[in-house]
Amino acid sequence: AAEQAHLAHLGEMSAVLAHEIRNPLAALKGHAQLLEERLRGEAGHASAEHVVHGAARLERLVSDLLAFARGDALDPVPIDPIEVAHDALSRVSPDRIELFADDAPDEAVLDPHAIALVLDNLLHNAIQASPEDAVVELYVRASATGLDYVVRDRGPGVPDDVRDRIFDAFVTTRTQGTGLGLALAARVVRAHGGTLTLDDPPDGGARFTVHLPEVPRGADPGR
Repeated sequence: AAEQAHLAHLGEMSAVLAHEIRNPLAALKGHAQLLEERLRGEAGHASAEHVVHGAARLERLVSDLLAFARGDALDPVPIDPIEVAHDALSRVSPDRIELFADDAPDEAVLDPHAIALVLDNLLHNAIQASPEDAVVELYVRASATGLDYVVRDRGPGVPDDVRDRIFDAFVTTRTQGTGLGLALAARVVRAHGGTLTLDDPPDGGARFTVHLPEVPRGADPGR
């Protein structure tokens, strides 16, 4: 009960902070991007680029805080699951990701914004964990009981000392991470009635699997 009360208070505080930060942050990022374009090839371009990257990182944090405050509220609709994958790809580095979707179902019932946020976090983590010349793999495929999104990286894997807590809030293996991304992802997937699991491929790296059970149209996936 104490933990739930703490999380509720933290969610309220996060929502207030995120809303206050979002608008000025958007203005900052927009002007920095214009400056970066004007200074391309000139002195000061690297500094402007650094501001853009910093604003983008803050933007991700604000999105995570808002999602944390949003809780388990979902708005599921019938949608092409590949479209959701492309939405997530547009938010990260699509040139670093290879999409495999030949086995994807034509339609699934899910909250497209929430699941895109899940994939965004998983792909972002996978890119950061992998060497710069490595490609991250994203699979969209039908399973016997629903839909799977699988993100595979080429990094060193998840350390043993955090594996059991990797989906807990504020647990992270990165010095600059908040530890909210995977916790949010796990909560969104659970709200869909699904599971988010981690395993180790035989040839190295880490593999995260989002399994979403098949849901009839009009049903609430959280029930």
